[in-house]
Order: sequence, then structure tokens, then C-alpha cells
Amino acid sequence: MNEDLLALETRRKIYTLIEEKPGLHKREIARTMGMSLSTIDYHLHYMEKKGLVEARTDGKYKRYFVKEKGGKEDRRIFSMLRQEVPRRILLFLLAHPRAIHKEICEHIGKAPSTISFHMKKLVKEGLVEEISMGKEKAYFVRNEARVIELLIKYKESFVDKAVDRFIDAWAGFGKR
Repeated sequence: MNEDLLALETRRKIYTLIEEKPGLHKREIARTMGMSLSTIDYHLHYMEKKGLVEARTDGKYKRYFVKEKGGKEDRRIFSMLRQEVPRRILLFLLAHPRAIHKEICEHIGKAPSTISFHMKKLVKEGLVEEISMGKEKAYFVRNEARVIELLIKYKESFVDKAVDRFIDAWAGFGKR
């Protein structure tokens, strides 16, 4: 049945891209495919209607996933990993569990208010937990193993040297 729904080459290519790079938004798909937004929109709408893909909105972006792959938690993780600042925060927290706000700000190089904004999103999505340490709050990644697994599995879909460095360091640490 799915083969019939993906009979058009363009639709099949879009589906394959979403399968290989879950969590992309419409503009990223259009850019990657070299197609117009209207063409992408048409095919995404069709695939959503037919139950091939599903979308998850994270603020201003609607991100796409192959319906049969991954669960709600994976979609939440990808929604954050596809955004630069939350991804950098998650990578830092994976390497430095229980880091405090000031350490995160210094490492990421963003204003405290920017980091606070993204930390609230990460906590709300259930990816990061905050714990009180006196006057400070410390943070750690809740499902560390799954986040690392998705980073490794979809490493090629992140155009980010920080992801490469983290995976190389993590892999090296695991071999010792």
C-alpha cells in the first residue's frame, strides 16, 4: 500500500529524506531537495493525510517524522536537537551533567536570558531536569542513553561539528 502512495519519485524522495533526517521542517526539506515550498507543502500535506508522515509543532516550526518510526519521546528529542542552541545545551549537559546555569552560559556563549529561555523549553519538553543546589539550579539530561543513541544513529543529519566532537569523545570514552 505504501508503495502506491510513494509512486511519485518526488514524494518518495521527500519521504526518504524525512526517514533519514527526522525532525526537519518544511523550509529545510525544500532547501535540501532544491524544490519550491509549494511543491514540498503539497507532498507533505498528501503524506500527512495518507498517514505516511506526521508533524509536530515546536513553537514556530512544524517538524516532520515518518509515522511508523520512533515514538513521542524521539519526536520531542529531535525537535530540540534540530535547533542549534538547545542542541548545544544538550551536548554540553551530556558531557557535563549537573552543570549550573552560569557554566552553560559560558560554554554556549549566549546571554543568560537566552539560555534561560532554551532551558525552560528543554525542561518543559522533559529532556532536561533541573535540581536545586542551594541558590543555584543544576541541570542534567533525563534520558541520556536515548539522546546519545539518536545522536549517533543520525549523526550525518546534523551539520554540526559539536555533534561530531561529542560522538568521537563519547565513543573514545566507551572504549577505555
